[in-house]
Amino acid sequence: MNNNKTAIPFLFISLFLLVSAAAVTTGAEVKHVKDTNGNPIQRQTQYFIQPASGKKEGGLVPTSIDLAHSCQLGVVQTVLPFQPGIPITFSTPFFDIGNDIWINTNLTIAFESLIWPCPSSKIWKVESSSSCTNKRYVTTGGSSIRKDSFFRIQKYGNEQNTYKLVHYQSYSAINGIKSVGTTTSFYGDPILVLNDDDDDNNAFPVKFHGEIMLAYEVIPMF
Repeated sequence: MNNNKTAIPFLFISLFLLVSAAAVTTGAEVKHVKDTNGNPIQRQTQYFIQPASGKKEGGLVPTSIDLAHSCQLGVVQTVLPFQPGIPITFSTPFFDIGNDIWINTNLTIAFESLIWPCPSSKIWKVESSSSCTNKRYVTTGGSSIRKDSFFRIQKYGNEQNTYKLVHYQSYSAINGIKSVGTTTSFYGDPILVLNDDDDDNNAFPVKFHGEIMLAYEVIPMF
């Protein structure tokens, strides 16, 4: 009788490990985030985030949200297509297996710029709703240990190596996943905001460029 009781939990553990192994094996080809050359994205390596929608705008730079908040830096898309933006790096605070960035894994994003006049950090975060615009901007000033600074990368559409950024507002709610999209900033440029849902129609599709483009790096528009 005791042997039967012992065998039941062992059976459940075995089935769980078997299903987990099968899931990892079948999804191995799509779990790694890749740059435009098809190489796996690496932690603490500089990349340029650029639009994948075919629009003519350039990469992403930090810019003040409005005239009243000179050091509340939003993440803005440059309007000139030849400007790659400011490079960023990815970090995974709770996932240290290897250097590759995996799809749908919590990560932080930080600008890499020698010019940084604000006392706040270069780490991205989702700001609380503005009382004036009711928008939740993606800004700098985040923390590597706060939930408002955690993003995930998910596949977008059918185009190769094309992704979207999402943010989990709640890990228990079904509707807790919000995609990152754009709206028009105070200065008329596209600025990153958190969407109301995870609809791909409103998401900001991106690609990650790993080429050395530092000679053309844009000076932040503070």
